[in-house]
Amino acid sequence: MKIFKKALFVKGLAAVSLIMLSVSCSSEPSLQSYFVEKSEDPNFISLTVPASILNIAVDSLEADQKAALATLTKLNVLIFKNNAADQLQLDQEATMVQSILSKDTYTELMKLKAEGYQGSLSYLGSESSIEEMIIFAKGGREGFALIRVMGKGMNPKHIRPFVEALQTSKAKAEDFKNLLPDLGL
Repeated sequence: MKIFKKALFVKGLAAVSLIMLSVSCSSEPSLQSYFVEKSEDPNFISLTVPASILNIAVDSLEADQKAALATLTKLNVLIFKNNAADQLQLDQEATMVQSILSKDTYTELMKLKAEGYQGSLSYLGSESSIEEMIIFAKGGREGFALIRVMGKGMNPKHIRPFVEALQTSKAKAEDFKNLLPDLGL
């Protein structure tokens, strides 16, 4: 009986060890953990802003634009502002973000390219229910921005009306600068 209990204990210990090992091995960085880790890094600027900062006149929007905008709750913004001395760090950080976004959990909707900037628009979730949209934009040597658009009930059909609604935004650079008074932006 003692041998049976000992064997059972050893098997149970082995099973728990395997479970712990598999959990620790699968802890690849997520976008959420990247945001949390980098929010403490002095080379990054991190902020969370409410959707209201976009200053969009809802009354003038089409019904589908209003529906798209109503799903938006907040934006998490992470900016790496590169100093000219450290191109290597910029490349490493951008590669890390691209690695995270290339996982199967994220679906890339489109590549972005404009005036020296390149990036992507991706989403997390399913086609019927987007948990968050992710905008990644990197500009040459300047740095990059990573924006998580968070909301409830977001759907791919909302993307186009959402972008159209954003184009009516009356937000000014000063609105954002007021959030960051001591950062020199």
